[in-house]
Amino acid sequence: MRIRVELHFPTPVVLPWSYLDWLQGLLYEAMRRGLPRVARRVHDVGFPSEGKRYKLLTFSLLSPARYRRVADGLWVEDSASWWVSSPVGDLIEAVALGLLRDPGVRLGPHTAVVERVEVEPPPAWAETMVWRTLSPVCVSTGRMEGGRLRKIFVPPHDPAFERILRDNLRRKAQALGEAVPDGELGVEWLAQPVSKLLTVHDVQVRGWMGTLRVVGPPALLRVGYEAGLGERNAQGFGMVGLAASSP
Repeated sequence: MRIRVELHFPTPVVLPWSYLDWLQGLLYEAMRRGLPRVARRVHDVGFPSEGKRYKLLTFSLLSPARYRRVADGLWVEDSASWWVSSPVGDLIEAVALGLLRDPGVRLGPHTAVVERVEVEPPPAWAETMVWRTLSPVCVSTGRMEGGRLRKIFVPPHDPAFERILRDNLRRKAQALGEAVPDGELGVEWLAQPVSKLLTVHDVQVRGWMGTLRVVGPPALLRVGYEAGLGERNAQGFGMVGLAASSP
């Protein structure tokens, strides 16, 4: 399930390049206002699978109607679109209720007004789909260096990228209580992906943006579309939108 949120800024604002913390704060505050019990479950418990806990929701970067790049970040005027997605209907219901209950929201130090919240219909699921990233896709692995385990962000050209992405999606499917579909996952970037280095909770995180063709079991692709591709989805990474639906 996915919603599109239209935000209006009464006065122009400057968003720092790394404003994902602000969006995550807005998301959880809306969830707490909408359905507190759901917010507590997501924050405190999550959805476990193979020793990991998943939030099973993701959100996009802002898509402003009018903006320009300035020295301190992104100058935004008037309005911006924002997408939130999850395969768990209660999570989206909580966010939507919270946003509609009190349209005045805070984005960091700035004030915004929720003008509209719309449910977007799901795409037609197929074994081959073409997506565009709405926020960077982050994939990482641990490697031993100097006797210590170090987290390495895996670029799309690394052969491990697809395997880590596939295993991540299968664990999310298990966390949803669904049968894990058989089959491999293929990822082809249709243009050179753009690297994005963003700071989240004082940690620098690298992700990748672009248009990609994904091939795999439709049930697995649905998990990726609704819960997010890769890691750190609840921090605003890995959200995709439909670019096309053809081989």
